Amino acid sequence: MLTAILFLPLAGAFILMLLPESNESLLRKTAILSASLTFLASLVLLSGFNEAAHGMQFVDSVLWVSPLNIYYRVGVDGISLWLVVLTAFLGVLAIVFSTGPIKNLRYFLALILMLEAGTLGVFVALDTILFYVFWELMLVPTYFLIGLWGEGRRVYATTKFVLYTLVGSLLMLVAIVWLTMVHYEATHQLTFDIETLVHTHIPDDIQMWMFAFFFLAFAIKIPIFPFHSWLPHAYVACPIPVLILLTGAMSKTGAYGLIRFCLPLFPEALETWGIWIGAMAAGGIVYGAWIALAQRDLKALVAYSSISHLGFIALGIFAFNGQGVEGSVLQMVNHGIIASALFIIVGILEQRLGTRNLNDFRGLKKSMPVLYGMFMLITLAALGLPGLNGFVGEFLILMGVWTSQALSQLSAIFVLMAGLSIVFASIYMLFMFQGAMNETPQGH
Repeated sequence: MLTAILFLPLAGAFILMLLPESNESLLRKTAILSASLTFLASLVLLSGFNEAAHGMQFVDSVLWVSPLNIYYRVGVDGISLWLVVLTAFLGVLAIVFSTGPIKNLRYFLALILMLEAGTLGVFVALDTILFYVFWELMLVPTYFLIGLWGEGRRVYATTKFVLYTLVGSLLMLVAIVWLTMVHYEATHQLTFDIETLVHTHIPDDIQMWMFAFFFLAFAIKIPIFPFHSWLPHAYVACPIPVLILLTGAMSKTGAYGLIRFCLPLFPEALETWGIWIGAMAAGGIVYGAWIALAQRDLKALVAYSSISHLGFIALGIFAFNGQGVEGSVLQMVNHGIIASALFIIVGILEQRLGTRNLNDFRGLKKSMPVLYGMFMLITLAALGLPGLNGFVGEFLILMGVWTSQALSQLSAIFVLMAGLSIVFASIYMLFMFQGAMNETPQGH
C-alpha cells in the first residue's frame, strides 16, 4: 500500500510527459486523478492503521543495493501516518488550484506530483539512504517550480533556497555516513536501517558534532530562526499551487527529521544544547509574529506568520517530553491545513482583484460571502480559538514547555514569549481579515 502511495504521483508525472501539451483539459484531469488516487490510498492506510500496535506498520522491504546492504524499506507509525495523509490531501489541493493560464502546463503538473512523491517518501522511508534520496528529490522540482513559474525576484529566491538546502543536505549526508560507521565499529554490521541505527550508542564527543550536522539540515528545512532568511523570498516568489505543498508539507519534513533522528539519537547533546535551541525557536516565534505585523503584502504576511508557527513546532519538540512532542506533531498537521488555506485565499483574492496589497482591498463580504466565511473560520483557527484545530496543538506545546526539564531554567520565559506571539498574531490576523473585508480601501 505504501509503495502504491509513493509511486502513484510518480506514475502520474510520467504519464503527463507522454500526453500532448495542447490538451490542457486532459493534462489537468490526469494530474487530478493521480493526486486523488494517492489521497484515497492514504485514507485506506489510515482506516487500516492499528493504533494499539507499537512500531512501524504497512512495512514494505526489498533489498536495493546488495553490496552495501541498502534497502528500499518504507513504513508508517502514529507520527508519520498523519503527515502522509496531510501531504496526499495537499497534493490534491495543489493540482486543483493550478488554475488559469500556466505556461508548459504538462511540466508544471508533473513537477508538482514529483514534489508530492518526494515529500511522501521522506515521511515513510525507514532506510537512511532512501530517506536522503527522497530528501533530495524534493529539491529538484522545487528548484524548477519556483525558478521557472515564480514571480518577482524568483531567480534570487530560488538560488538562496537551493544554496541553503544543499548545505543542509551535505551536512546530513556526512552525518548519515558517520552514524553508519559508528554503528559498524560497535557491531561489525553494516546497515542503514533507521530503526536499528537510532539505538546506536554514540560517544559524547562524537555525539555533539553529529547532532549539529543533523540539526542544521533539519533546522534549515523547517526553518528555525536564524536559518529562516530563504523562506520569505521563496514564499513570495512561489506560485500558490507550489506553496500549498511547500508550506503545508515540505516544511514539516525538517520537524519530522528532528523527531525521527535527533530525539532518540542524541540525548546528551540535547541536554547540552536543548535550551539554546529552545531560545532560537522562541526567538523565531516572536520575530516572525513581529515582522508579520508590518506586512501589507498578504503573501509576505502569511510567510512571516509561518516562521512564527514553525517556531512553535520546534519549541515543542525541544521541550523533550510527551506533551511537547505530541503538540508539535498535531501542530504540524494544523499548520499544514491553516497555512495552505490562507495561501489559497490569498491566491483567490489576487486572481479576482489583481493585487495582494491590503491597502488596495475593498469590502468583500457582500461580493464573496463564501470566501468571507472561509476566511473568518481559517483566521479564528490560526489564532488558536478553543474548539478549532489550532488550539489543542498550541496548548499541548505550551504545557510541554512549562513542564519541560530540558528547558526548566527558561521554560517560563519561553511560555511568555510564545504567549506574546499569540497577541501579535491576533493583531495581524484580524488586521488582515478586516482589511480584506472592509467596505472602503485601507487609508481612504
